[in-house]
Amino acid sequence: MPALTNALPAARLTQSLIVGLAVIAVAVADICLKQATARNDLGQAMRSPWLWGAVGLYLLQIVFFTYAFTSGWQLSALGAWQTALYAIVVLAAGVIFYRETLTPAQALGLVLALGGVTLINWR
Repeated sequence: MPALTNALPAARLTQSLIVGLAVIAVAVADICLKQATARNDLGQAMRSPWLWGAVGLYLLQIVFFTYAFTSGWQLSALGAWQTALYAIVVLAAGVIFYRETLTPAQALGLVLALGGVTLINWR
C-alpha cells in the first residue's frame, strides 16, 4: 500500500486505525513509565507493574508498525502522522493527568505539526 493519502477509503480507514492504535499504545506506555518512576528509585521502578505494562505496550506498538511496514506503507507518511498524533496525546495526558500547563507556544507547535503532516502527505 502506498502512502496514507493514496489508499482506497477502506484501506485508509484501516491504516488510520493502525496508526491511531500504535500512537495510543506508545503514549499510554510513556504514562505507565512515568508512573513506574514516580518514586525516583530504579529498583522500585524495575519491579513496578507500571513498567511491565509499559514494556507490553511498547511491544504492541512495534507489532503495529511492523505490520504497517510489511504492508508497504511509506515511512515518511507514517512517521509524520505518528509524531504529530503522539505529541497531541502526550500533551493532553500531561494536562489532564499531571496538571501540566499547555503554553501558547506548545499549542502553536501542535497546530504547526498537524499542518506540516498535512503538507507532507499532500499529493
